[in-house]
Amino acid sequence: MSGFGDIFKDKFLEEFSAIALSDILVGITLSFLLSLYIVYIYKVTYAGVHFSRGFVGTIIMLSMVTTVVILVISSNVVLSLGMVGALSIVRFRTAVKEASDTAFLFWAIATGILCGAGYVTVSILATILLGLLFVLVHALGKHSRASAYLLVVRYDGVDAEKKLRDLPGYRLKNKTLSAAGTELVAEVRLSEKDRQAVEAMKDAEGIQEISLMASVGGSAL
Repeated sequence: MSGFGDIFKDKFLEEFSAIALSDILVGITLSFLLSLYIVYIYKVTYAGVHFSRGFVGTIIMLSMVTTVVILVISSNVVLSLGMVGALSIVRFRTAVKEASDTAFLFWAIATGILCGAGYVTVSILATILLGLLFVLVHALGKHSRASAYLLVVRYDGVDAEKKLRDLPGYRLKNKTLSAAGTELVAEVRLSEKDRQAVEAMKDAEGIQEISLMASVGGSAL
């Protein structure tokens, strides 16, 4: 037992001395704070219908986990080669709904890499600058870009889905059939002109009710 304890103690001291405790604390803390900034930018520029809190947690954890991985592999060349080989066979099958979400995932990974590698100044300046640029691009395109809405239509005796399919960004979410009629839920991206066309559908024969909810705040027709 004493031999095993000595081996364990030597191994622990060897691993502990390979990575300074200050580097671990600074890297993880910095990646956490910067990931909170990334999450803030994500909330400010989010244009979807359903805001996912799980995705927010993913951004934070992804940045911190990447920092830990970089801290470990930077202290051991052999381990870094093995880590690259292990990650090359990993496949993620979760579909990313919004194209901008992919950019935020890569942003979180890049921030974690910089924090783990010890580039404190670069990671802070790069994260702040990227966030400001992303907000600027979002503000410039906000007026010309169609807004995301959740459209709920209740109808009976008409095929409203054929008309809805022509709406920009139409994506069916749910369709419920009952004796009282049909309820259809879809995600759409509408300009002001498209909203007026949806309002005109209220008077169509067989349509009982139309609800149009904005991604932020919410409004109903």
